[in-house]
Amino acid sequence: MKIFSGILLLTLLFFSCSEKEKKKNILPENKMREVMWDMVRADQYVSDYLLRDSSRHKKDESVRLYEEIFHIHKISREQFKKSLDYYTSQPDLFRPIIDSLAKRKNNEFTAPSYHPAPVVKDSLVNPLLRKHFQKR
Repeated sequence: MKIFSGILLLTLLFFSCSEKEKKKNILPENKMREVMWDMVRADQYVSDYLLRDSSRHKKDESVRLYEEIFHIHKISREQFKKSLDYYTSQPDLFRPIIDSLAKRKNNEFTAPSYHPAPVVKDSLVNPLLRKHFQKR
């Protein structure tokens, strides 16, 4: 019985350590959300502005912008890839990230609705002219 308890304890200890080691190089949710948001914006920039320039290639520009994003956030491409693989394998963690990006994109990239300024009567109009126009 002691041997079985010892093996069970060692197994639990091994799996708990490997899970911590696995999460060691994984980006936290908030940082992952910010990196992915910057990537969405970079893709939007490439598709809206750079595709009009025939001398530039979309893939090359995207890669260059992604490398800048990794540099800004002080992460490596491998760290991002490992984090993305981790989050995609955990749908309960990945779904809120994707939902927040979709919501943020809808709020940021949609044009504001047009609200005309309210009409304000001019108080400086000559009272005599006002009476003249009211009679007609």
